[in-house]
Amino acid sequence: SAKTTHNVKFQENHSSSSTVTRASATKSTQIIEAVPTTWKQALTRFFLQEPGPPLVILSILYFIIARITTHSPLTPTDTAIFSLSIFFWTLQEYFLHKFVLHSKFHWIGKEIHRTRHNKPYFHVSIDPPALLLGWLFTVHILLRMVLPWNLCLTATVGYATAGLVYEWSHYIVHTKVRAPFHSSSGSDASERCAISTFQKSIANLFLQMRDNHMRHHLVDDEFWFAFS
Repeated sequence: SAKTTHNVKFQENHSSSSTVTRASATKSTQIIEAVPTTWKQALTRFFLQEPGPPLVILSILYFIIARITTHSPLTPTDTAIFSLSIFFWTLQEYFLHKFVLHSKFHWIGKEIHRTRHNKPYFHVSIDPPALLLGWLFTVHILLRMVLPWNLCLTATVGYATAGLVYEWSHYIVHTKVRAPFHSSSGSDASERCAISTFQKSIANLFLQMRDNHMRHHLVDDEFWFAFS
């Protein structure tokens, strides 16, 4: 579609410009960092080579098992709490990004976030385990203070799952992988027609997500804060 073509062109035009506009701050990064270019490389790096995401997955499994062992049946309240925790994550992610990490006042968190903007757009962006687990268990403790144990576990699972999906999504749009279910111009017509509407939707979502985030990094970092 025209929109998808525009997104691809935007990526091609700005991926090279990022190196020029941020070259003074990124020479060492460009030399040592290998950015995944295929889905196999990206999946291996995220789930097998980096310690943070697997530890979050193990934590989620722990909270699920803990919820099961409460022997308290799942109720509509659990469904509501689970959904609200995911919705809360999306709001939190936007407001923290805009008003804390891009705040008008200087503090160490803002400076650390600025180092990401000083890198070329295509780089490996995964938070360290200390931050991922520290944040998760801090939220878990806060939830325990306001919710019964069974609902606290439900909320923690929802919140942690949303956080893991965000971490993956943010990581993958900073890699050089192509959109999923991508059909090259050389593919025959029957192969292109075989791509389902669902697959096209996933591909378009990926391109829109990357396009939006590239604009935040390469056009104006005072806009396009939303991610999830």
